[in-house]
Amino acid sequence: MTAFMLATACVALGLLRMAQLARPPRTDHVAMAAHWYDERARASRRREAPHLARGSLLDRLGVWLADQVDRRGVDTSSLRADLAITGISLEQHLSKVLGLVVVALLGPPVILGSLSLLGLGLPLSVGIGAGIALAAAMVVVAQRELQVKAAEMRAEFRRTLSIYLDLVAMALDAGRGHAEALPAAANIGTGWTFAHLQDAIDGARFSGVSAWESLGALGRRLSLPELVDLDAALRLANEDGAKVKATLVARAGTLRAARIADAEAEANQATESMKFTLIAMVFAFLGYELYPSIVRLFAG
Repeated sequence: MTAFMLATACVALGLLRMAQLARPPRTDHVAMAAHWYDERARASRRREAPHLARGSLLDRLGVWLADQVDRRGVDTSSLRADLAITGISLEQHLSKVLGLVVVALLGPPVILGSLSLLGLGLPLSVGIGAGIALAAAMVVVAQRELQVKAAEMRAEFRRTLSIYLDLVAMALDAGRGHAEALPAAANIGTGWTFAHLQDAIDGARFSGVSAWESLGALGRRLSLPELVDLDAALRLANEDGAKVKATLVARAGTLRAARIADAEAEANQATESMKFTLIAMVFAFLGYELYPSIVRLFAG
């Protein structure tokens, strides 16, 4: 009876396998294309940072961890935008964070363990707990530091974009067409912000897209809504030269007004800070002058 049941089960499994082979499942071409694209992106990042793959143990762990993050589809768009504008790769950032975590985990236990051997320290368990808490704090601090630096660089990029569009507007008023004014204005400036603009506009020529489409892609990569909005506005203007010129001039005026407002806000903030500093100095001076009299009053 048992042999008959086993034979029946084997025959059933064989028939099920034949049915699967006769009607294979439909291929999800979208998923296959996405998987192929992700593999290419990972291979490209590994080629861009070969020194990390051959570097220290922390560098190799950073490369491995970045690859695992990509494979599992973790949403790191905000982190990648911050890294892109600061010029740091995901592998380098993870290597740095891992280094901080290792130092934070091992530092307190080693210090407290050494003191415990001399009979001067706290129990080792306290050191382990302090190491875990310090490691978590290091992760938060590293992330916060990256966000603050990215915010500062985005503010600098916005100021540069305002100046760039002013130059474009001047070139348009001088009689140049938008196809000539956009790259000409980008080649005038210097610095890392203008380098990004130059690369985006020069890359548009080889990729067969318009300059504002390339600038929009740059804005999405660096999380700069001003560039994305510029791309959307110029797409609506389409290829009509007069509309494109009017849109560029209007956008230049808008960003110029925003830049002036930011400068005024910074000046007002600096003025308020000076007021508080002056008030603190006055109170400190009064305290210094009145302290002897108050002491004699209470002593007398």
